[in-house]
Amino acid sequence: MIEWVLIPVTITATLASTYVIMSVEKSKGMTSPDLHKPGKPRIPKTAGPAFMITLLTGLILSLINNMTLFACHVLAAMIAGLIGFYDDFKGLGAVWKVVLLTLPSLPVLLGGAYVPRPYIPLVGSLRIHIIYPLLLPLAYSVSANAYNMIDTHNGIAVTAALTSSIALLVSTVDRPQPLSEGFIFSLFVISFLISYLPFNAYPSKIFNGNSGSFMLGSLVASQAILLRREYLTLMLYIPLIINGFSILTSVGGFRNKERISRPVILTEDMRIAPNKSSKAPVTLVQLLVLRKPLTERELIKLYTLLILLNTILSLIVYHVLVSF
Repeated sequence: MIEWVLIPVTITATLASTYVIMSVEKSKGMTSPDLHKPGKPRIPKTAGPAFMITLLTGLILSLINNMTLFACHVLAAMIAGLIGFYDDFKGLGAVWKVVLLTLPSLPVLLGGAYVPRPYIPLVGSLRIHIIYPLLLPLAYSVSANAYNMIDTHNGIAVTAALTSSIALLVSTVDRPQPLSEGFIFSLFVISFLISYLPFNAYPSKIFNGNSGSFMLGSLVASQAILLRREYLTLMLYIPLIINGFSILTSVGGFRNKERISRPVILTEDMRIAPNKSSKAPVTLVQLLVLRKPLTERELIKLYTLLILLNTILSLIVYHVLVSF
């Protein structure tokens, strides 16, 4: 079976490529300061190239094994990554990010790698053959930007993507039936994220970069489509939705994060506290430290707990709803 080859190859490709990219970026001075740690140590700025190598490995295996749907969704993530590379090194305006990140949907649309009948518990499968393809570009843009917005502290974005991926796979014990290659695609993503997480978890050895976070968002969106779990994915995205909505409403629309005040500040004892300036955006991180300042480790633990609780609750609610 293909998974017996795909999983070890994915793990090996991720570990090897991440080590190599870390070494290359350190030697070339391609580093960024970790602002929430004493001394602001500089670490490799983007794991995007390592992500791309893993995706390329998956693409080659999918083509060899005639897995067309799998290949379309890997291409979607690769397009998101290419947009992220440009953003990492040249910079993109906030509106351009929203517009360009609709492009990952193209291989999915052109390859027909979707079913235009999303399943809604208690309602059944909707028949929206015209509307569904129009929603896909928006779905990829929203997902990629949402993951970029939560990628503020070590391991948060990867943890959110991993827990969502596992939840989406576990939910396949219920209705509806996923697309033929959805299961193997989900195993591919989970294998990749499990092997990469130790590099990005606290204390992070490499940042995801915009290229990495865009690819994470694309991969989760693709799993929702291939597994036909759009409704469950919306529930899993609740923390991301709260974070994104708070930012957009507090800064008055789409703004580059480099052009707005930081939502939190560091105290003298290296704790993270809310920035009370009226110009600072409201974020989920800011809300988590409102009661009292937290160390970065404490904040990450609290954020991770929130993600896990939302994931477990979403799975339970979905299972109950589809049981009727």
